[in-house]
Amino acid sequence: MWKRVLLSLLYPSLLVILSIRLAFSEPFVEFLYSRIELPPDPMSYEVRLSIAKLGLRSVLSEEGMREFVQSGLFNQREIKHMEDVKSLLSLFFTFLYIALPFWFFIFLRLRGWKERGMVLISGGLLLEGFALFVLFASIVSYEWIFEAFHNLFFDPYSWRFREEDMLLRVYPMDFWFWATVYTALGVFIVNASLQALGFLLWRKSV
Repeated sequence: MWKRVLLSLLYPSLLVILSIRLAFSEPFVEFLYSRIELPPDPMSYEVRLSIAKLGLRSVLSEEGMREFVQSGLFNQREIKHMEDVKSLLSLFFTFLYIALPFWFFIFLRLRGWKERGMVLISGGLLLEGFALFVLFASIVSYEWIFEAFHNLFFDPYSWRFREEDMLLRVYPMDFWFWATVYTALGVFIVNASLQALGFLLWRKSV
């Protein structure tokens, strides 16, 4: 019983963090840039895209962060914020890399298909509610959810920038809005598929 409860509770956070990890990739940045409306700027589309990829690399590796700092495109406040983001992502992704194999190990040791199916169904229901909330909140007031997230994980004054700062020029609010929407939709679709699999596993044992 405790194993099923533990797996069901871990399921939402693991799938969300896995989806975020997949979203932090150059193909996803390119995908978003081809679909968002960038505010007018003297920089060309191609230059802004290359700088956006530079920012991505900075939060994924020490080498990327050095490249980010040495570019001379960002002020100290922007650099500090990206270092904070890198630290947060490192924490999340380390948890993912450790907890995901553990989750699969315990999942495969459950007794029978019914138990496994119930984990996917119950964990999926928890995640479904969260994904729907994020989608709804993003559509109703994305600025609220954006500020709530940043104030939860960062100093409230460390992530607010001026319009002329490079981070806002290459990552406008529209970028984050669609990043959130597409990620939440991806989570919802994958989760629905796993729920369907869970139902099949549960039915197999009936």
